[in-house]
Amino acid sequence: MLEFHPLTDRDLDRLRPFLNKNPSRLCDLTVGGIFIWRDYYKTEYAIHEGILYFKVDYPGFGTMFTLPQGGDRKREYRQIREFCQRRNMPIMFYPIPREELEPLMECFPCATAMSDRNTFDYLYHSEALKYFKGKKLAGQRNHVNRFLRTYDNWSFAPLTAADAADAQAFLDRYSAAVQKESSSFKEDLEKTRQVLAQAEDYGMVAGVLRVGGAVVGLSVGEVVGDTLFIHIEKADRDYEGCYQMLVSQFAQTFAGEGVEYINREDDTGDPGLRTSKLSYKPVELLEKFAVLVEDGPCPKREGEVEVVQTNIINAV
Repeated sequence: MLEFHPLTDRDLDRLRPFLNKNPSRLCDLTVGGIFIWRDYYKTEYAIHEGILYFKVDYPGFGTMFTLPQGGDRKREYRQIREFCQRRNMPIMFYPIPREELEPLMECFPCATAMSDRNTFDYLYHSEALKYFKGKKLAGQRNHVNRFLRTYDNWSFAPLTAADAADAQAFLDRYSAAVQKESSSFKEDLEKTRQVLAQAEDYGMVAGVLRVGGAVVGLSVGEVVGDTLFIHIEKADRDYEGCYQMLVSQFAQTFAGEGVEYINREDDTGDPGLRTSKLSYKPVELLEKFAVLVEDGPCPKREGEVEVVQTNIINAV
């Protein structure tokens, strides 16, 4: 029987072995993707028979289950079905990666799969983001060169305790300059401050870009398998080429041997962010699906899974 508990920092060491075996390259199934947003999505977890389960509450959409970690899919889905039936609650899953969609729909034939382009992760070749080589990335390379010509007193280095005050001051300036009113933006800033103070505890890597000694950009991420996940990426747009320089330096510093890909997460449907992330020429957009189950007898499904396009996460 599944027994869920609120997720806290104290659970990190217990759950890390599961999350280090991320079955996909989705950012949602990493330490950063889960722990940074645990309060916003009211994340709870359960460990039953060696399998890790998460349930989350998405504003405006309801309680959903992420992809279970660590066991046999049929057994995992049976546990979730029994949990929901006992509470007379709908069975909903999110996010489900493309490769897991068919097995899930086989267990729940009476189900609807939905996708939302706003939630897809951007995946890049790590070598491409390190140096922006080739014609397709000439624009990004030009921004870096302009940054180098303009600011000869720049530096990039891994974050240390000595950077803490300057990094927090940078976030103050960033918040005042951007001034978004959404609850997710405010949560992102609050959690960024917390993660910067606990990056080592989370097992994350972080770096700061400086010009003339002042922090003008910072990034935080983690390496899982062959992928570097960038969970936090903020820069001062008043410094021309600052974002491109930050992306390049972070990749050069932390995408080491064996890291073939970089996941820079989704664009939340923001037009400017989408244009920017597309300009770095992703090798793939990682699809995410929500699956809503109508439990009970259902005719056997034939053919490919039909996907409904919708706004899955409408509060970001």
